[in-house]
Amino acid sequence: MEKFDVIIIGGGPSGYASTMRAIDLGKSVCLVEKDKLGGAGSNKGALASKTMWEHAKDYRNACRQHISIEEIKWEAVHKRMSEAVATWNFNLSCHIKMLKKEAQVSNLVYERGAGKLLSPNEVQITKGDKEKVIYGEHIILATGSTPRKLPHIPIDEKVILTSDGIFDIEEFPESMVILGAGVIGCEFATIFANFGRTKVKIIDKQDRILPFEDEDISGLVTTNLEKSGVQVYKESSLVRMDIVDGEVEYELEFKDGRKEVFHVQKALVSVGRVPNSKGLGLEELGIEISDQGHVVDDDTHTAVSNVHAVGDLSGHIALVNVGELEGRQAIERIYGKSKNKLTYKNVSSIMFLDPEVAAVGMNEQQARASGIPHKVVKLDFSCIARAIAMDKVTGFFKIIVTDDEEMKILGMRALGESASSAIQAVALLIEMDKSIIELENLIHPHPSIIEGIQECVRMLQGSPIFKSSIFTDKLKAYSYKEGVCTPLNVV
Repeated sequence: MEKFDVIIIGGGPSGYASTMRAIDLGKSVCLVEKDKLGGAGSNKGALASKTMWEHAKDYRNACRQHISIEEIKWEAVHKRMSEAVATWNFNLSCHIKMLKKEAQVSNLVYERGAGKLLSPNEVQITKGDKEKVIYGEHIILATGSTPRKLPHIPIDEKVILTSDGIFDIEEFPESMVILGAGVIGCEFATIFANFGRTKVKIIDKQDRILPFEDEDISGLVTTNLEKSGVQVYKESSLVRMDIVDGEVEYELEFKDGRKEVFHVQKALVSVGRVPNSKGLGLEELGIEISDQGHVVDDDTHTAVSNVHAVGDLSGHIALVNVGELEGRQAIERIYGKSKNKLTYKNVSSIMFLDPEVAAVGMNEQQARASGIPHKVVKLDFSCIARAIAMDKVTGFFKIIVTDDEEMKILGMRALGESASSAIQAVALLIEMDKSIIELENLIHPHPSIIEGIQECVRMLQGSPIFKSSIFTDKLKAYSYKEGVCTPLNVV
C-alpha cells in the first residue's frame, strides 16, 4: 500500500492550495480529484461566470457609447469563456506535471478518481471499475459543493438549469426566469441583461433582492437591473415550475394572494449550494455533519484528529480566497507552522453586478444588530474626479467605524467602478485592528477612485474638502447608538 504524509481529496482551490503548502514543507502528498483540477471555481463557477460578466460589461459599454458593433452571438461568448477556463486549467495541470518532474518534489502524486475514507488513515480511490487503497498520516477533505436542487422542480440542465448547466446553453434565450435573488442569481441577471438578447425576470420571496446587504446597495442594484429591462418579482412565492413543450411554465403567488402563470424559454434555479459530503464515509468514522451537510470543524480540524475539512465543505464562507486560506491553514496547523486560528472578520468579497459591489467586514444592518455604537460615512462617486473622468459616477463608498476616539474599522462597502480594488487597505486595517485614521495622511494617487476613501476619513474627522451641508445628497455622515441615528457635525 502506498503511504503519504498527506492525502488531499478534492483538487479545487482549497485542495490545490493544501497540496502546494504541503510541498513547501517537504511532505509527501497524494492529490485525489474525480473530475477536473480547479473544481467548480474554475470550471463551472467563478472563472467562467466572471469571464461572461466581463464580456457582457464590454458589450454594454460599447452599446452605451454608440460604438458600431455587431449583435453579440452566444458562440462568441462561449468561446471567450471556454478559452479562459482552458487557459487556467492548463496552468494548473502543467504546474502539477512540472512539479512532479522536479527532484525536490518527486513525492507528489496526482490520482484521478473518487476518494472515500475507509478508516482515519485509509482512502479508497475509485475510477471506473478500478479501485486502490492508499494510506495517509493526515487526510484533508476539500470536496467542494454543488448547486442546490429543489425536489419539486424538474431540473434537466437543458430547459431548467442550475449554474452548472447555464454555461452549456446553445444560444441566448429570448426569455429567462431566475429563481433566487442572492449574489449568483443577481450576477446572472446582470450578465444576460447586459448582453441585451434576453428578457430576464427574477423571483424572490423577500421584499428586496440581496437582503443580506444594506438597503442602499440593494436599492441601487435593483434600479440598475430594472433600467436594463430586468423584471424583479419581490415578495412572490413560486407555486410550481414545469417543463411544457420544451419551455418553462411557472406559477407565482403574490403578497396579495393573487396567482399568475408565466412562460419563458429557460429558467435558472439559483438557491444556494450544498456541500459534497455524501459518499465520503464520514458518518462511519464518527465525523459530525451539520443539518446543512457541512463537516463540523474547529479551525479545519474535525473530531477525528488526523482528518481535516476545508473550503465549501466546512461551510464557513464559500469563496475561493477563503477556501485557499483554509487549505493552507490546515497544512500549517498539522505541522506546527500556524500560531493563530483563522479569522473571517476581514474577508473581502466581490459581487459582479451593475455596478460592481465590494465588501469587507460588517455592513450597517450587521453593525446595528451587534449593538456596537458606530459611525457611518458615505461618499457618492460623483464627488470623485476619476469617476467623473471615466463617466462612471454611479456608486458610493461607505465606511463603518466604532463611535469612539479610536474609530476602529468595522466594515466597508464600495459600489461602483473599480470597487474591488478600493477595499484592500481597509481590509488590512481590519485585520490589524487599526483605526481608519491610519489612512488620514496617506497620499492617494490622483486622479484615482481610492481618493474617495481619503475623503471619507476626512468626513470622520470633520474636515472634508466637500462639505455635506452643501452636497447633502452626496455626502452623509451619522452615528448610531441604542437605536438612535444622529447626524455628525460635518460642516
